[in-house]
Amino acid sequence: MIVDKAKNRVYFTILGYWKNKTAVESLLKDWKKAVSFTQPNFTVLTDMRTMITHPQELNELHLAAQQFVIDSGVKQVANVMPTDKIAHLQLNSFTSNSELPYRNFDSMDEAETWLNQQNKPSLN
Repeated sequence: MIVDKAKNRVYFTILGYWKNKTAVESLLKDWKKAVSFTQPNFTVLTDMRTMITHPQELNELHLAAQQFVIDSGVKQVANVMPTDKIAHLQLNSFTSNSELPYRNFDSMDEAETWLNQQNKPSLN
């Protein structure tokens, strides 16, 4: 994870295959540390382009991370979706029923542009 303080954004990348919870045992701790460097209404850009389907036991970990981000005051999340079709379906299954304010994208540029627009002050 990388935090851009100027943009108030966390960049989270999922690479390949997570075999089990032990392989990513520090995930929630890492989220807590990253969020500690943000301000309220932070944004998240999640790059999952190279993600491969994870075992079902990891869904619980993904959901816990999502809930932590929600509870921490996330404003918007942009997900750059995996090219692996099964991983794409898996992600849709645990984001569609979530309270996470998100939008899915096919490219990093589209996701970054959209998040930057979310941070602009509104005239309303």
